[in-house]
Amino acid sequence: MKIKILLCSMLILSSLTYGAEVKDSVAQEVMSEVKNIEAEYQALMQKEAERKEEFKQEKEILEKEVQELKERQLGREELYAKLKEDSKVRWHRDEYKKLVKRFNEYYNKLEQKIADKEQQIAELTKLLEVLN
Repeated sequence: MKIKILLCSMLILSSLTYGAEVKDSVAQEVMSEVKNIEAEYQALMQKEAERKEEFKQEKEILEKEVQELKERQLGREELYAKLKEDSKVRWHRDEYKKLVKRFNEYYNKLEQKIADKEQQIAELTKLLEVLN
């Protein structure tokens, strides 16, 4: 009887010890997996921060370009009025009319560039708001 109790207690003790070792190894695997996930998360956060900084820089560059394009556009009305007047009164009317046409094409392209860049700025602003 004592031998049976001793054998049963040894069997129970060994099974509990083995179960504890299995649980410890599972816990270690889970912890290592969690650490790997956290490391990947930190790497992604770093990449996202870098990309966000790139977006900010791109937005600043676009804003500067738009400002420069708008400065080019400032004297447009005065020059356009002068060219229109000259195309009516000067000797080389055809030349002035061609110049007025080229002038219109140039400023239409300039306005299109400004609109495109302002749209890009708006998109970047929305993207940065989402990232914040």
